[in-house]
Amino acid sequence: MSTIIKDGSGQGYSVKVDADNRMFMRGVTENEFEHAVRNGRAFNVNTEFISITTGSTTEHALLYLKNNEDTDVVLAAWFIGTAGASGTTFGVGPLLKVYYNPTGGSLISDASPVEIVNRQGGSSETFDLTVYKATGPNKTVTGTGTPILFQTQPKEGRVFGSVYLSLKKGASLAVVYIPNGAEPLEIYTGFQGYVPESFNVGE
Repeated sequence: MSTIIKDGSGQGYSVKVDADNRMFMRGVTENEFEHAVRNGRAFNVNTEFISITTGSTTEHALLYLKNNEDTDVVLAAWFIGTAGASGTTFGVGPLLKVYYNPTGGSLISDASPVEIVNRQGGSSETFDLTVYKATGPNKTVTGTGTPILFQTQPKEGRVFGSVYLSLKKGASLAVVYIPNGAEPLEIYTGFQGYVPESFNVGE
């Protein structure tokens, strides 16, 4: 019994098969994040530069993000940049942590909003997220537990990496920075994220 693959567009095209029964095709492969970018469902959030002038061993809260969407939101990548550091670092050097679900603190109560930028230029798609940034040093978050991300940071420089964190509706996270002597300095941090496309298998 033979199988015929029909052209669903009605143009009458046939599939090319060689003498070894190999079907010829050309396709484009993209990951879920790339697909979300093309469909206007991906975003960036960035604190831009924040001045840290005091508190060598203090956890300076930098960024707060909460998901208000009815579906999960995925944070695909995390980035940090530092510049203008003039202090002498000690111990492990500058350190960053990300905590899930902080319950309070001056970073949240002072509420300096961060613009959420769609990664597709010209898209009208918006995102139901709450995002705040610190306006200076010594901002706090409370009610934190074990950090989900924990990494050192160069005294000056940029770090970028894939993280793939998922936030359900109502879930949140906060980024904090411990300079360990690098201050005074300027620091920014942010995430690339997207809303996954929903689908039902079998449709």
